[in-house]
Amino acid sequence: MNPPPADYDVVIMGGALSGAAAGMMLKRGHPDLRVLIVERTAEFDRKVGESTSEVAGCFLTRVLHQGAHLSARQYQKHGLRMWFCKTPQDSVDDLTEIGPNFQSRLPTFQLDRALFDEHLLKEACDFGCGLMRPATVKTITLSEDDSPHTLEITPKEGGTRAVTTRWLIDASGKAAVLAKKLGVHHSAEDEHPTSSIWCRFRNVNGLDSFKSREMFPNLMKGVHGLRTTSTNHLMGRGWWCWIIPLSDGSYSAGVTWDRRYFTLPEGPTLLARLQAHLMAHPVGRLMFEHAVPDAGDTFYYKNLAYRSERITGNRWVMVGDACGFMDPLYSHGIDFIAHTVHAAVGLVKKNLAGECTREITDYLNMAYPRCWRIWFDALYKDKYAYIGDAELMNAAFLLDLGAYFIGPVRLVYSNPDYEWTRLPYDGPAGTFFGRFMAFYNRRLVHLANERVRKGMHGRRNHGHLWTPRQSFSPDNSALRLMWDGIKVWLKAEITTKLAPELSARA
Repeated sequence: MNPPPADYDVVIMGGALSGAAAGMMLKRGHPDLRVLIVERTAEFDRKVGESTSEVAGCFLTRVLHQGAHLSARQYQKHGLRMWFCKTPQDSVDDLTEIGPNFQSRLPTFQLDRALFDEHLLKEACDFGCGLMRPATVKTITLSEDDSPHTLEITPKEGGTRAVTTRWLIDASGKAAVLAKKLGVHHSAEDEHPTSSIWCRFRNVNGLDSFKSREMFPNLMKGVHGLRTTSTNHLMGRGWWCWIIPLSDGSYSAGVTWDRRYFTLPEGPTLLARLQAHLMAHPVGRLMFEHAVPDAGDTFYYKNLAYRSERITGNRWVMVGDACGFMDPLYSHGIDFIAHTVHAAVGLVKKNLAGECTREITDYLNMAYPRCWRIWFDALYKDKYAYIGDAELMNAAFLLDLGAYFIGPVRLVYSNPDYEWTRLPYDGPAGTFFGRFMAFYNRRLVHLANERVRKGMHGRRNHGHLWTPRQSFSPDNSALRLMWDGIKVWLKAEITTKLAPELSARA
């Protein structure tokens, strides 16, 4: 017996990166599919998530084929840099810096998300997706059998329209509409109590400017690439700030902190608190002393980490941030958008073609929460305990990124047809690396706490420029960089163990 007819084959809730990418990928190979995107905003705001990693860069250029737009309209990113100090009065010339010596070898970008999301949504519509915008999905009635799902959608101009669809894709981002509706949304506040404030600034003094280099001559030494085009992180115990240049000349700057270790300076507004914190770091002061903020472009999030315990069911699937999120430190958000969108599109296509998709559904519901837990334990659990110690973060930087290039980056470039439909750190090798990463992360947390107790936390936050001896790339060089990270870690174990107790030092 044939299922009842529906208005659409697929309705996508959300028209930003996740939803637009899903719409494009559905329509470009199957123009006969009836796809509707429902977007609640009249225009996209400028959101956090501007910096991409290498996996995300691969997805944007080799799956979505956005290389021309990204090269012409967005900023090329050249790695991650971290800056450490001991006091706010330190000279920039004396700070410890961690970051690449040369420009990046694989494509990564600093995205103006409002511009990029509008571009992708237009491309999805050009491929033939329908669009209701601005419009709000008021009610969702999910079918438990083969009949269509029903959505009540209210456009801004008023009136409610009932729409039926065979498939529903939730690309609603942090709103996580389906996860909350189904009771499968879980906050990780108890083990990762993080908050974040950010804003856009103009008139920012870049690190490669004549002014900066004249004031601090060491900025002309040691690094052959440009620092400004990196994502620059200011680091402290329990917090970090990002500074990201955007293609319109503005900068995105924000702070993320773990409330167990750190509290922002008091102030009359969120923006005032952010500005006060930026000015308390030598690099922040150099760059933002005369910067002009866009006060209407200030955002705040509390409890950043969350996940869904399952992401698909009877002809519905979640993608991107609608599934979950961990932490913005390493800019992996679009990685998960890439993998979940690719997997979801494959699932929908197979089901609409009449194929049995139970195995894919079971896999995604098993793999997503497992993958989330592996990544979280490996990269972020209690990391803010040592994030302000340059020596410990240098070990983590080499080990974390080495494992990332050996695994997720290498795999999406070498075997994309298979890897994009899977989730990162899947399988025995991924489990092994995940456990190893979680182990050294726990050890670095322990070392940080010991260093605080012994009064030696941040002992090497002055006077060091640590650049990896090779550029990160998905080949054997990543193994050598991991070995370098292991040596830094083991040295930190020894020096922390041998350091005298605080009472003896006094």
